[in-house]
Amino acid sequence: MRLIVSGWKRICGDAAERESMVNGNDQLEFLSEGKPLPVRRGFSLGSLALMAGVLALAVVFGTQLSRRNATRPTSGPAPDFALTLFDDSEVKLSDYRGQVVLINFWASWCPPCRDEAQDLQALYEEYRPAGMTVIGINMLESSRRKALDFINEFGIAYPNGEDIGEKLTNLYRVEAPPESFLIDRRGKVRRFYIGAIRYDDLSGSIETLLKEEP
Repeated sequence: MRLIVSGWKRICGDAAERESMVNGNDQLEFLSEGKPLPVRRGFSLGSLALMAGVLALAVVFGTQLSRRNATRPTSGPAPDFALTLFDDSEVKLSDYRGQVVLINFWASWCPPCRDEAQDLQALYEEYRPAGMTVIGINMLESSRRKALDFINEFGIAYPNGEDIGEKLTNLYRVEAPPESFLIDRRGKVRRFYIGAIRYDDLSGSIETLLKEEP
C-alpha cells in the first residue's frame, strides 16, 4: 500500500510540475506576445535638481579658480616683500633688483620639494657668479627644526626663511608647494612653475634672462 501511495504521489507531483511548467511557459508567451511595456523617458524632478546643483557647484568652483589665477602674479611686476631668514637676518626682494631671482615656495614634508632641492642648489651655485640667486620661502611647516633639518640635509646655501602667518603665500597666491617664480633683472615675473624644478628645464631660461639689460 505504501508503495502504491508513494508511486501515486510521485506521478501526481510530476504531473503538477509539468502543468506548472506549461502554465509558466504560457505566461511567458503571453508576456512576449502582448503589448510592449511603456518606456519612461526624460528625467525626474529629483534628477533635474541634482544636475542643477552639480552645475551650480562647477560654476562656482570655476569662477573662484579663475579669479585666483587672475590675481596670481604670473607676469608683470613681482610683488615686493621682506623675509626674515633662518639666521635672523632680513632680505627684501627689491634688494636684488638687477639680478635674476628664483623665488621657491617649499616645505620639508613635500616629496616634490625633496626631488628638486639638489637641482635648485646646483642652479644657485652655477649662476650666482653671473648675477642670479634663489630665495627659498618655507611654507606650512609644522616646526622650525624640520625646515632646518631639510636645509642641512641637502646642503642648501641660498637664502631661506619661514613664511610666518602665510603672508607671502597669500601675496603670491600659492596653492601648494612647490611653486616657483622666475624674476628678471627689472623685477618682473617671467616664468611660473608648479611642481618640482629640474636643472635642465630652468638653466636655459636663466641664461636668457642674464643676457638681458637691467
